[in-house]
Amino acid sequence: MEPVEWCYDGLGGSIIQWTMDHGSKKRDGKPQDHPSLLALIVGVDGKPFSLLSDGGQYQAGSLVKWATEQLDAYEKAHPTTRIPLHRAKVSVRGEGTDKQATCAELDEALEAKKPVLAYFGRGHFDPKDKPAKKEAKRARSFEKGTLNSKTAAKQIAGWVLLRFDMADEDHAVLAASYGVTEAPMLLLFEPGAEKPRLLDRKTTGHSLAGLFKKHKAEAK
Repeated sequence: MEPVEWCYDGLGGSIIQWTMDHGSKKRDGKPQDHPSLLALIVGVDGKPFSLLSDGGQYQAGSLVKWATEQLDAYEKAHPTTRIPLHRAKVSVRGEGTDKQATCAELDEALEAKKPVLAYFGRGHFDPKDKPAKKEAKRARSFEKGTLNSKTAAKQIAGWVLLRFDMADEDHAVLAASYGVTEAPMLLLFEPGAEKPRLLDRKTTGHSLAGLFKKHKAEAK
């Protein structure tokens, strides 16, 4: 967790508008359009994970307790995997159906003929979006199982390991360009192959380790 302070820039500034857009609660039935202090946990995708605005943010003890609880909850919802996936950056050009997404890290790895594992998961979902909720649940299970495999982690030397989030609109555009429409899903880009290999959520850590090892053996 990285602490960040965002200093108040006035009633007409960007801070008030951002907090109101991201769940700033009401007090006495009225929006808090001029709070002196708010505390939020924001994910790596820029979306708030939790908000403290009931007064607890003014006391060090309650603030630390809340932050610790939220950090634990975030780690549970976004588990660290033994396969060290790096969240990729995606750029999108165009509008509507003409949108085109690119990932510089992926392009550079492919240009250098490096093997790439791209994982497509889901970090967030609208509570009313049942399919997305199921995807997120399946992704958590996949991350705690297959992507946390000790056997697979021992074979990753030389591989570029990227993570994409289907909850991110730009990432979803890139995913669609490779035929990925749901999470969790893996794409293996093996040097010399005409197209990436698509692996679904039934993929086990043992089978993934075998694919990693096979590539290293061929590379020799």
